[in-house]
Amino acid sequence: MDFKKAGCFIIALMLCVGMGFGCAKEEPEPAASETPVQTASAEPTPSPSPSPEAYTVLSESAQGPEVKALQEELMKLGYLVQDKATDYYGSMTRLAVAAFQKQNALQADGIAGEKTQKLLYSGNAKECDPFSKVAPTVDMTFEELVMSDDGTRDQYPEGFPAADTYKIIVDIEHQVTMVYSRDENGDYTVPVRYMLCSTGKDDCTPKGTFKMDNYHVRFSQFARDKTYGQYWTQIEGAIYFHTILYKEFDTSTYIDEVWEKMGTADSHGCIRLTVPDAKWMWFNIAPGTTCVIRDGDADDEETAAIRRQLVLAGLPEERPDVDPQNIPSTDNWSVSDVAHDVPFVQGSQD
Repeated sequence: MDFKKAGCFIIALMLCVGMGFGCAKEEPEPAASETPVQTASAEPTPSPSPSPEAYTVLSESAQGPEVKALQEELMKLGYLVQDKATDYYGSMTRLAVAAFQKQNALQADGIAGEKTQKLLYSGNAKECDPFSKVAPTVDMTFEELVMSDDGTRDQYPEGFPAADTYKIIVDIEHQVTMVYSRDENGDYTVPVRYMLCSTGKDDCTPKGTFKMDNYHVRFSQFARDKTYGQYWTQIEGAIYFHTILYKEFDTSTYIDEVWEKMGTADSHGCIRLTVPDAKWMWFNIAPGTTCVIRDGDADDEETAAIRRQLVLAGLPEERPDVDPQNIPSTDNWSVSDVAHDVPFVQGSQD
């Protein structure tokens, strides 16, 4: 099964069950347990909206016909995949409800309250999106991920969306950078972009909550080891988001071992990203945006599932003979789409 192209980008939270990663089984009906896998979502078939008195709040351990009806709707929209609906609200149903809530900009608590059920049964709910919608790099070529260089060495952003548009979370345990926007309650739960990253080796990436600083570098040399990087977006001081490393001022000189270590702690403290992800950050993240860098938790199923799906193109046997400026972009945004609520003002590293 092609996990990069099929199924919901959040239902991946449940892949551990179908692929044997040791998660708990649904109880109390093992014969009819939910066994989610990713699959292309089907056309939704609107169901008659229940009467107001039928909107019983449903949460984990609930059981009855209301749970079965809930599961059937989640299955129609692609958030939950199993042979048949049961009448038991287990952990897989909770994760499916949370996935539905996230994609539909509701508070993602995994509890099917009245607001969640009204939208679910309305016929107007969003179908489950493929993972690649929020992680477009999983479908990109090695050349686009590593060698892209549009040649605009002197171009800087004209401006950014407001600083409270996004929140960034860097998870060191899973080597994932996640960007969220606000849901209906103003909480940052709606996924915008998931990125594979490499943080600092020997635990040298600072942890905590930061407000993004305002120094940007398009393509320049690192003083420490004389290598080069693109799209430097300052977190604080000498800590940046930026691309992988190059030996020269030329993306065809990418360093093999740096790419091979993507997804592991390998930097000197900065956070390395693919070229498309670093470019997205460079143009979309305003100074003052909250960035949380956390240790992470090996038992965090949601972030672990995101990480498992962030599978990128491998290092080719031979160095590609391509013009970096002619590598087509397959990303799902363009610079012209970015709001300019905050004007660009170049800062300094100090």
